[in-house]
Amino acid sequence: MILACVILFVYAGGGVAAADREPLLLKIPTLSLEAEVEGLTRKEMEALPPDGSKVFWYKDGVTPGDRGSAVLAGHYDDYEGPAVFYQLVQLEQGDLLYLIDRGGLVTTYQVESVRSFPKEAEAVADVFTVNHGASLQLVTCSGVYRQLEQTHSHRLIVTAKKRGDSYPYQSSS
Repeated sequence: MILACVILFVYAGGGVAAADREPLLLKIPTLSLEAEVEGLTRKEMEALPPDGSKVFWYKDGVTPGDRGSAVLAGHYDDYEGPAVFYQLVQLEQGDLLYLIDRGGLVTTYQVESVRSFPKEAEAVADVFTVNHGASLQLVTCSGVYRQLEQTHSHRLIVTAKKRGDSYPYQSSS
């Protein structure tokens, strides 16, 4: 059983994107993070794969860059230690995120808020009702690990807004 957790509340606008618009890679320079993105359906998101190095996109919802809230989830930790979104809490308003899609375009997002809520709080669901403009919601666990429930006490949600137009990706390798 994985120590990490992600609970999802989503605004299910939009639809499944054309293959070339699906996210492939998330880059967060502030955290020195570069992670592969894998699309999952609602059913697949209920039992998030145990891979602590990947970010998971809720592909039955909004496609990143489209109007509404696209949701990306990642593990906070697992049995091996810190996972892909372990440092997410260190993001600050104004930090930039880059999402590269399968078609080779980069979309830039700017962090607007970093918020933590008790797992049981209804306020968590409210974060996903954003339906104006294009935004990205990064979701992970935080707080104290509850051994009996095998989950953390809080959910951390980073909200970022799309900035500018997408542009061709230039690999640094």
